[in-house]
Amino acid sequence: MKIGLFGGTFSPPHIGHVRAAKCFMDDGELDKLIIMPTYISPHKVQDEYGTPEIRLDLTRLAFEGIGEVSDHEITQGGKSYTYLTLRYLRTVYPDAELYLCVGEDMFLSLDTWREAEELMKNAGILCLMRENGSDSIVKAAKTEFEEVYGARVKILKYSPLPVSSSEIRRMCAEKEDFSKLVTKEVYDYIVENNLYKE
Repeated sequence: MKIGLFGGTFSPPHIGHVRAAKCFMDDGELDKLIIMPTYISPHKVQDEYGTPEIRLDLTRLAFEGIGEVSDHEITQGGKSYTYLTLRYLRTVYPDAELYLCVGEDMFLSLDTWREAEELMKNAGILCLMRENGSDSIVKAAKTEFEEVYGARVKILKYSPLPVSSSEIRRMCAEKEDFSKLVTKEVYDYIVENNLYKE
């Protein structure tokens, strides 16, 4: 069984995240995709835009029918380090082929992550590369990770959507229409709970 791990802050999850998840599933030929909101991301400042519980609710709404949303990192608390999450998944799925699902920018920084060597030994890497992205830079990093860490890397090309969570939060605070940038379920939840107004 091939299982992918797709993590993020998801504050809020948007249609770009949903498209990426579908690409990981289809082009990465996964049997299961586990979508896991972080408690505190090591790559970002403390989240000021919704409690972990709210982000978990939004993530469940956004990815329903696409993947399995896990609350593991949120229930663990503290900074969410991927190598620890992969250790956990290995205990749950001892016979599975695990894959870490990342975008181009995160992929290029993988060798700076905590316990990068263990991480790359415990999971293959699926990297979404923008169709107009830096092919040569991504391919050079792929070669380096394979040679230095013994990583198993597969590059997936896709067309990203011009949307970001920070832009949605700004639009919400300024009362602009962001309904086309998130799923209907996520939009309704944000409006009903009066989120991102500051």
